[in-house]
Amino acid sequence: MKYLVIGAGGTGGLIGGYLAKKDLDVTIIARGQHLLAMKEKGLTIKTYGHPPVTLRNLKSVAEDELEDRSFDVIFVTVKAYSLDEVMGIIEQTSHSGTLIIPILNSLGAGTYLRENLSGLQIFDGCIYITGYISALGEVSQNNTIFRIVYGLNSPEVSNSKVRLQMEADLKSCGISVRYSTAITAEIFRKLSFTSAFAAVAACYDKQAADLQVPGVYRNLLESLLEELYQISVAAKFDFSRSQIIDNNLSILDSLSPDFTASIQKDMKQGKPDEREQLIFDIVRLAGRNNTDVPNYLRIANHFGYAS
Repeated sequence: MKYLVIGAGGTGGLIGGYLAKKDLDVTIIARGQHLLAMKEKGLTIKTYGHPPVTLRNLKSVAEDELEDRSFDVIFVTVKAYSLDEVMGIIEQTSHSGTLIIPILNSLGAGTYLRENLSGLQIFDGCIYITGYISALGEVSQNNTIFRIVYGLNSPEVSNSKVRLQMEADLKSCGISVRYSTAITAEIFRKLSFTSAFAAVAACYDKQAADLQVPGVYRNLLESLLEELYQISVAAKFDFSRSQIIDNNLSILDSLSPDFTASIQKDMKQGKPDEREQLIFDIVRLAGRNNTDVPNYLRIANHFGYAS
């Protein structure tokens, strides 16, 4: 089995690193100084509760160094606004049996790829992990959760040898993996905290500490979570109020006080950001399900939303 990970940030770096720790055949695409450091010294992964591990068996390459290689499984871990940039790579490195799993903050990434790359086996997916680039050539994981959920919104499950082998490989590496036939609901639940926190934090330039205490910003976050719950009911995602509201408030209260949303950093640096996926797409989903979301709509309009 040959694995390709497109993107070497916290998510992609840790997926590639965990696979490489088990001596699996994995190639990871990176850029800039991060790539140069990985080529020179290997990729170092720091996992919560364990000593750092430097992996020199991980093949680190630039986009133009793939040549004519093809892979059995491709994990797409770039940000959603970069999907157009990597579609050529996906097409170039796939064969008829390749499994392609996008893992990013987007309800529609898999659909978008399927619409533009016909004839390929493209799933939808999400990941539960807290990872980040902690230095050039180094990624860190600051909790013990590492879970991938992927699938299609269909009761039919293709138990191909490649898919079953991939699941076995991931589990052997310490990565929990589960196939879902209701994957949009799974992604919505995963995004619910990221979206609500990012909306408040980015709109008002706040960090976790400002939302962890009673007051206007926590109240706004709770209002956004209530709107997300109402969307989930209308969309028949079958989540309880506790799963969307109470669980996400618990996540908030467990964060380091100085935690900020990555969208804030991107906005401050004038980089592309994920407002489309994290905020605008929630408003669009609410519209498709005839659900009023006045707080989400107000924040979306603040960031230039056009219906």
